[in-house]
Amino acid sequence: MNLERYRQLCQKNESENYLLDKYIFRKISIYVTILFIRLNITPNQATFLSLLACLGSLYFLLFHSAGMLIIAALLIFTYYILDHVDGELARYYIQTGRMKPSLSGHYFDVLVHRYSSNIMVLFLGLGIYRQLGYESAVLLGFIACIGISSFPNVIAAQVIAGKIANDRDVVFHQPEMNRILLDIEKKSQQIQEIHGGSLFQKAKKLMIELFFFPGHIVLLILALLGDALLGNFVLGGQLVNFRLLFLLVMAFIYTAKTVAQSILWINKLKNLA
Repeated sequence: MNLERYRQLCQKNESENYLLDKYIFRKISIYVTILFIRLNITPNQATFLSLLACLGSLYFLLFHSAGMLIIAALLIFTYYILDHVDGELARYYIQTGRMKPSLSGHYFDVLVHRYSSNIMVLFLGLGIYRQLGYESAVLLGFIACIGISSFPNVIAAQVIAGKIANDRDVVFHQPEMNRILLDIEKKSQQIQEIHGGSLFQKAKKLMIELFFFPGHIVLLILALLGDALLGNFVLGGQLVNFRLLFLLVMAFIYTAKTVAQSILWINKLKNLA
């Protein structure tokens, strides 16, 4: 089987909903996926390996030597590649009749995905505190951790799931519910922006990806490599590094996003009885 056939069977292709994934990470992950297929590694095993890479990075994030930072960056990169590989394995095994779709597998994947990069930034803050003694770095790491978790969306999903469980006809009787469900699961909108959107829409989506998901993972890796190569420097009379600047930016933009999402959800849910 040639590489293109593997891509057709394993990857999202026309259903891809992130530009960075489409043009960067999928180009790399397919080779790991092919190796895992030949080793008969299951999607859940790949997810577990991504979890181990995530947890392993936490230890190295606490240190500031060049070697430790490079290892942390490599583990985070490995985590994110494997986060693609598990889905590609699942598609391959389902397409070839070797596995049936499983919500439990999907749940495990989302669970690891949801609590990975946010924990990384928390430990990043702890590492900066250990190096520079800035207590504010711990607070920034915590704020960024909470923001990256996108808890307003999680809470909205829980509230709406409870509403549907108690009144199953609400989906059919209230058109607003369908619009809200699409707001929670934005894949269709993201796919449209990538494959059918204008150049402006694609550029806008790329900018959003760079500062939010999955760009914050790329920026985290770059901050670690930047500090490994250049170390600390003085900015505005304060000793700083790229990791600290990364935390400052993440804490600010994710706090703003969390507040905006909370307000939007409160206003949207007002219209539901």
